[in-house]
Amino acid sequence: MKFLINKYTIAVVLGLSLTGCSKDFLDKMNPNKPVDGVFWANENDAVSAVATVYSPIRNQMAGYYGAWSGYQTMNRADDTFFLIGEEAFTWEFVNFLNSASTGNSEFGSLYKGINRANVFFKNIDKVPMDEAKKKQLIGEVSFLRGMYYFLLAANWGDVPLRLTVATDDAEPGEAASASEAEIWKQVIADFKVAKDNLPVNRPADELGRVTKGAAIAHLGKALVYTKQYSEAEKELKVLLSSPYNYDLVADYQDNFKHTTKFNKESVWELAYDGTLSSGGVWGNDQPNSHLGMVLPNFVGPDGTGAWFKIMPSPTIIRDFIAEQRPAGSDTRFDKRMNASFLWKYSDYQIGAADGKWYGNQTFDDIWAKCQEKFKRHSPEELEKAFPTIDGKQGRFLMNKYTNAYMNAAGSNSHYDPAKNNNNNLRVFRFSEVLLLHAEACAQNGNIADASSSLKRIRDRAGLANKTWSGKDDLMKEIMKQNELEFFFEGHRFFDLKRWFTYADMKKIFVDNKKQGANNFQPKHYYLPIPQDELNTNTKIEQHPLWR
Repeated sequence: MKFLINKYTIAVVLGLSLTGCSKDFLDKMNPNKPVDGVFWANENDAVSAVATVYSPIRNQMAGYYGAWSGYQTMNRADDTFFLIGEEAFTWEFVNFLNSASTGNSEFGSLYKGINRANVFFKNIDKVPMDEAKKKQLIGEVSFLRGMYYFLLAANWGDVPLRLTVATDDAEPGEAASASEAEIWKQVIADFKVAKDNLPVNRPADELGRVTKGAAIAHLGKALVYTKQYSEAEKELKVLLSSPYNYDLVADYQDNFKHTTKFNKESVWELAYDGTLSSGGVWGNDQPNSHLGMVLPNFVGPDGTGAWFKIMPSPTIIRDFIAEQRPAGSDTRFDKRMNASFLWKYSDYQIGAADGKWYGNQTFDDIWAKCQEKFKRHSPEELEKAFPTIDGKQGRFLMNKYTNAYMNAAGSNSHYDPAKNNNNNLRVFRFSEVLLLHAEACAQNGNIADASSSLKRIRDRAGLANKTWSGKDDLMKEIMKQNELEFFFEGHRFFDLKRWFTYADMKKIFVDNKKQGANNFQPKHYYLPIPQDELNTNTKIEQHPLWR
């Protein structure tokens, strides 16, 4: 089916772009009259209001998961390498040169989502509608507000806790900063409300809207992040059995292809539909001008229709090849490598058949087209930095979330509506449930269950059976599998931050020759609250580490 994502407007405080996941859910138009006066009249109005709360989180270009701003910023750890000369603001973030004045902060967009949630909570009791449906919508909006506050707590720490309607849709309003601990309490409270009110499954025309499983998964993640391991283990364990049918897909790459969206591994994904594109990729020509998945355009290599801004780091390659598969396996290295990276198989594995991509181009063809941007970096920094394998220099490019699997010329371009941009962004996969469950169990001393969940991850990767002697041994493997499983999915920085002290995290960055490692300071655990917010909100305070 197609997932229609239209723009429409609810006046006054809801305003701005409104999106969702099904035709009935989205095709709503209102007369742009004052909301309190005419809008909250029936169930259709309430459902339309819920759609507005989704909008800030799924912006495909400039939003928290947007390919231009948010996605680049959240991948500021040591598993990716950002090419010099691209977005200046990203260069500042990944090299730890950012300040409160660095542009493209998603702080305001997250509060936009929170304010729309608060508008919903203020007005929902006015609406005459079925009580069961009302509770479901309350659960849905509670999840989304919890998600926004989760991202604020993880990125900014101490931020305003706004549970009432602000006059400005895009800002927290005149509100003092709350402690990070208070924000996490609200995150957990919202996810618990969502868990209690959301359905286990959605009908086909509501795919992409959150479910009870998504709420439990995010609740478990918040509990792990706040080191409440006993409760986290209890919550996450629920997702391992009926009525939940989550499982790992056999082919890891099915998590990143448009033909395998909403598969059994998907806990929550953001739905996009590039067929709605009507020209003007930046959205300036018409409100609906582009609503497709644009991430491939940013990260694909040169010669593929992409802008080639990001590469895998030498570190992630080193860690992937550190453990080889058992003798007689169909691949030499971890099976996830082919989905994660573009590389010439025969360079490193005798008898391997090389791939063809982007209109039957060889890897050598594509690598040659990338040389111009390579020249911006010293060979030691980039081309010669990858580990050598059997005496051959490593050569690797991005594959995850590109359209290489299509083998169509220019398929990473989002300028041509004939090219694929109908993929979805997988925000939470069942593999993350398993690794969070393994971590909680390990911290609780439940070695057997931790090992069981960890084994499922390793089995899918084709790695040999292992046993672990205790918590510390398990945690080392859990950290390693998180690094490999979620390469370029925005996890790495936040995992390191919660696992290591500042001194240890900096040592990891320096040892791994991460860009800007020597610039890393304790304050970089967090992003600074934007200067324009500090200028307009007299009550808010900058994070203590950034003062």
